[in-house]
Amino acid sequence: MHAPTVLTKRSWNEVPRWGLIIGGAAIMFFGQIALIFAQYALWGAPPPHKIPLADKPILVQLFFIVMLMPLLETIAGQWLPIRLINGVFSLSWRVAAVGSIALFTLMHGYVDRAVVSILLGAVVLAAVFIVEAKRNGRPVLSTWLTHALANACVLSLQHM
Repeated sequence: MHAPTVLTKRSWNEVPRWGLIIGGAAIMFFGQIALIFAQYALWGAPPPHKIPLADKPILVQLFFIVMLMPLLETIAGQWLPIRLINGVFSLSWRVAAVGSIALFTLMHGYVDRAVVSILLGAVVLAAVFIVEAKRNGRPVLSTWLTHALANACVLSLQHM
């Protein structure tokens, strides 16, 4: 009889980059959908939010929502706080993760229950960045691609 596999600190390093990217995006996408349904079941329909660039052509939406914004948010929401907190101030990776999660969540400006969905994404993106940084990988690229893929999934769902 084998014990179930549990991801440990060591096994995270063994997950290939593509696994972090696709797995992270899947957790963000499906996790946020599950959170939205749970909130709907508990509290009813959420307040309406304006969908960014909804009135723009799909190519404009793809460029901004899938390419540019995830890159800028990776730099501002993961790279800057994690490198500053862990590198410059020599605090732990955990403290750096908390700083990144808080900043990324605040950057989105939600003050209602939508914060919960953004918080999930912030946790995933901080984790991807830190796993890649600790193994001297490509943390900015991996985090950007994870975020871009999750946003592409959301955009495709909006256009069904």
